[in-house]
Amino acid sequence: MDTPLGNGLFVFILGILVVFLGMIIIVLSVTLFGKVLNKKENPKKEAKIEVKTVEPVQEVQNEVPAHVKAAIVAAISAYYFGTKSKPCDFIVKSIKRY
Repeated sequence: MDTPLGNGLFVFILGILVVFLGMIIIVLSVTLFGKVLNKKENPKKEAKIEVKTVEPVQEVQNEVPAHVKAAIVAAISAYYFGTKSKPCDFIVKSIKRY
C-alpha cells in the first residue's frame, strides 16, 4: 500500500468513515438529550375531554336587518370592484347599529 493510489484510497475511506460515524454520534446524542429534557419538562398528563353544549344564538332586537346587511356588503364590494383590487379580500364580521 505504498503506492500513491493506495494511500489516497485509504485516506478517502478513512475520512468518510470518520465523518459518518461523527454524524451518527451527534444525531444520537441530540436525540437522547431531547428525550431526557422532554421527560423532565413535560410529565405525561391525562387527557381530559370536556364536552360543552352550545346554545343557539338568538337575534338581538337592536341588530341590523338582513336586507340592510346585504346592502352594506354590496356597497363595499362595489367600491372594491371600482378600485380593481383582488376580489374577496375583505370580510364583514359584524355590523352594529350605533
